[in-house]
Formats: sequence, structure tokens, C-alpha cells
Amino acid sequence: MQEQDMLQSLKGAGKNVQLTGAGLIVLGVLSIWSPDVGGMAISVLVGLVLLFGGVLRTMFAWLSPGWGSLFAKALVGIITILAGVYMIFNPSVGSKALAVVLTFYLFVDGITTLVFAIRMPPVAGGAWMMFGAVVSILAGVLMYMQWPASGELAIGILIGVKLLIDGVVLVGIGQAARSVGASSTEQ
Repeated sequence: MQEQDMLQSLKGAGKNVQLTGAGLIVLGVLSIWSPDVGGMAISVLVGLVLLFGGVLRTMFAWLSPGWGSLFAKALVGIITILAGVYMIFNPSVGSKALAVVLTFYLFVDGITTLVFAIRMPPVAGGAWMMFGAVVSILAGVLMYMQWPASGELAIGILIGVKLLIDGVVLVGIGQAARSVGASSTEQ
């Protein structure tokens, strides 16, 4: 009976995974459709994260007087704030820096996903994960080669492709989970 309950929960999770995948597909298509806007939006978003992170780090400097130099902690917070403001108001420059980080991320994401996919049983969507891993590695290679573009266009296009592929992978994994759950109710 416990196995039956587990398979039923897998079926329910499959639907949620598919819905998440559909959302990623929509975001991916939007980013591919307008890569310059997608790349700029990502740069501005990273700038906002840095800005708020810098504010929190600066506040931490005054809230933790016994944990090292107040000046050094405050300086790190202020530098983080300045980096965030710079990225918000100069997203194209920030995009070039993000392109380097994104290249590294795509390689690491692809390799770790590939390792995880190899360990996953085929019935649970391992083939879908393997496909997504290969696409991520390929996108990293393309970013490294600066194709089809560099900076915000590359970020917008390749993040769009990554989101689109991840969405398709999640829809496939969700379908596999729902199939396993459905076949358990037929028995």
C-alpha cells in the first residue's frame, strides 16, 4: 500500500512539474523573442540584488561590532552597493561581465546535471535530463565562442534557450512521472 501511495504522489507531482516547465517555456520564448530586453533585465536584476545585498552587508557591519573590523565590513557593503548601482545604470557593461559568469554557470550546470541524469532511472526522466545537460554544455561552448553575439544579446538568447530547454525537460519529466503514477492505478 505504501508503494501505491508513493506512485500516486508521483502522479500529482508530475502535474506540478509540468506546470513549472510550461512557465519556463514561456519565459524562455520571451527572452529569445527580445534578447536585448532579456539581457538588460537580467543585468538590472543582478544590479538590484547587489544593491540590496550591499545595504544588508553594510547594516551587518554595525550590527556585529565584535566580529572583525567595522571599517572592512562596511567597505565591502559599500563596494557591493556601488557595484549594484553601476549595473543598474550601465546594464550593457554589466552584461559583458555576466556573460563570463554565465559561460561558467552553463558548463557547471550541464556537467552536474549530466552526472545526476546518469544516476537516474530512465523511467523517471533521466533521458530528458541528459538532453538538458547536453544543451546546457553546448550553450556554454557557444557563449565561450561568443556566438551568436556577446553581451546582453548573448545573455538574452542563451538564457532564453536554457529556460526553454529546461521547461521542455520538466514537461517531459512531469509526463514520465504522471505515466508511472497512472500505470500504478491500472494495476
